[in-house]
Amino acid sequence: MADIKNSPKVDASLKQEIEKPAELKHVEVAEKIVLPSAEDLKAEKTHENLQKGIEGFTPDKLAHVKTKEPASGVELMKTEMATGATIKAVEGFDKDNLNKAETVEKNCLPDQDAIKAEKEHEQFKSGIAGFDKNKLRESLTVEKNTLPTKETIDQEKTA
Repeated sequence: MADIKNSPKVDASLKQEIEKPAELKHVEVAEKIVLPSAEDLKAEKTHENLQKGIEGFTPDKLAHVKTKEPASGVELMKTEMATGATIKAVEGFDKDNLNKAETVEKNCLPDQDAIKAEKEHEQFKSGIAGFDKNKLRESLTVEKNTLPTKETIDQEKTA
């Protein structure tokens, strides 16, 4: 440790200036560097993954596609003439020559009896599916066709 005697001497006026209480002004602190939000980080990560996908792309995976060549002047003119003829035919169509048609509904809704029968069938199916086995009673089985005794078998053998 250094001795106090060997330490440099400070001028008395400078010492008073250092020891005097400081009168500081109040300052509002404003953050200039704001950390990115979770959405920003997610967007940046998505962008990085997209760039990695683009960098690692190989054109070998692409399928060959044959492009349609633009029509020549003659073909384009034929198409325009056909389109024009169709438009003129549609514009000049006479609706008075059309026959009046009556529509008949062939797919009618089911009647009340059919609906009731289907509803009963659905209830029957749900009753089977939701059957509770715990509601059953335990029963004892009694054998009515008994096996013959040893004596009966011996009598039949001797007869």
